Amino acid sequence: MRLAPILTAGVALLVAACGSDVGGASKGDDYTASVRQADDARKAGDFDSAIPLYGRALQARPDGTEAKLGLGQSYLTLGLPEEAGAMFRDVLQRNDNDQTARRGLALALIAMGQVTLAERQLDAALRADPRDYRTLNAYGVVFDMLGQHAEAQARYRQGIEIAPDFIALRSNLALSLAISGQPQEAIALLAPLASSRAADGRIRQNLAFAYAMNGDLENCLQVSRRDLSEASAQRQLQYFMQLRALPVEARSAELRRNPNFFPQSAASG
Repeated sequence: MRLAPILTAGVALLVAACGSDVGGASKGDDYTASVRQADDARKAGDFDSAIPLYGRALQARPDGTEAKLGLGQSYLTLGLPEEAGAMFRDVLQRNDNDQTARRGLALALIAMGQVTLAERQLDAALRADPRDYRTLNAYGVVFDMLGQHAEAQARYRQGIEIAPDFIALRSNLALSLAISGQPQEAIALLAPLASSRAADGRIRQNLAFAYAMNGDLENCLQVSRRDLSEASAQRQLQYFMQLRALPVEARSAELRRNPNFFPQSAASG
């Protein structure tokens, strides 16, 4: 049974890109305008518009770093890690100090199952900036993917000390806690996030998972129904209860075998 949105790349609202006619602009202006429009579309979840706009920007400036980073981030969200990795590697070939590209490449490598290589990228990023909370978040993801949840939680907590408002860190910490048998602490972290304006489907379904791990089936279903149909919410609940019956190590291993298991990442701001 496939895991529902709890651990997917995210629930995105698809809206039309708000473009403007820049056909008469200079190449420099065309690049800047296209990247700006593409970034807006990507952040809104409209990748059908974002990807062609990044392509248009690269026609105007083939070595454009911003466009390549945006394309890489789009490919990551769409579950295309090989294409994402190619974009990030290209940026790093030109500028080995680009932290956004290095984090993005690490996340692409994680998605391809190349965790050791991802860890090397993150080591290099942390050596360059030990207070890079986005890199600490990505490092936590690596450890969760390895089933080393205590180490993952330590990285997330380090990041939270630096950037307490970075939601991905709190959401991932809570998810890791719920997996490793600490659902009440997970609920305490997630419940305020799930009721905030910044909440998305990932946070709500992580909260549903935490409720299930705590044996609170009523709240699990109530939260799940906010994003899922009744049938999907019931199927998800059945899967969660199967996971709850497993010892922690077996639960962790089962989740990591699920193709939808991928904690929330953020290659950029």
